[in-house]
Amino acid sequence: MTVCPGELDAAVIFLLILTGVFHGYVSGYPAKGYALHFPHQGVTDYANVRGMRSLTHFTVCFWMKSSASNSGTAFSYAVPGQANELLIYNYNDFHLYIGNTPMRVRGSANDGRWHHICVTWRNSDGMWKFYKDGSLRRHARNLRRGYTIRGGGSLMLGQEQDSVGGGFVSSQSFQGSLTNVNVWSYVLTASTIKSLSKSCLLGVGNVYRWSDFIYGVNGKAAVYVVIPSPCYPLSSWG
Repeated sequence: MTVCPGELDAAVIFLLILTGVFHGYVSGYPAKGYALHFPHQGVTDYANVRGMRSLTHFTVCFWMKSSASNSGTAFSYAVPGQANELLIYNYNDFHLYIGNTPMRVRGSANDGRWHHICVTWRNSDGMWKFYKDGSLRRHARNLRRGYTIRGGGSLMLGQEQDSVGGGFVSSQSFQGSLTNVNVWSYVLTASTIKSLSKSCLLGVGNVYRWSDFIYGVNGKAAVYVVIPSPCYPLSSWG
């Protein structure tokens, strides 16, 4: 099936991820060549993986496109007793949470265009950095200095968890498209992040890679796989 990547609404292929086994490929396209599209606010649609390792450093990067005005959540990691263990929240006014301690980023990415978002953190001095489209937008120290992000929890794309694997609120759900979400157990350099921002097909996390999330897609025919990704090829972007 041929899909025009420039026509997102027409390009949505209604695939229920109930019986599919992809083995790194989706309908003949490479694993990086798809995006997840969340067309509506709600509490039923998300991608979920479990069992993340403990982290003293991390980098989280993803591509997103949204024009919604709600406080949508791209990335939520919860552990027992701590729903906001690692949270990248509200594309209208980004906040970063580490161990339930919030930090307002004062940035947004809900203008209807594709954006590359990266967040890094290390526990040695609590240094965190927020990058948008390859540029460092804000950074500071002493966010949860000495803290270890606990392993074994639930990682959600598209919903903000108030309990492990649940407690969703519709107004905090992601509305738009996500692709190439990756998680590393170390802090990527600024030059590497700059390079990753040049193409949504670059980057492979050593904790989670984008292809890991396809197996955890849930939703009543409301989370769709867009094949090919609207950023595949890059020249098709609007």
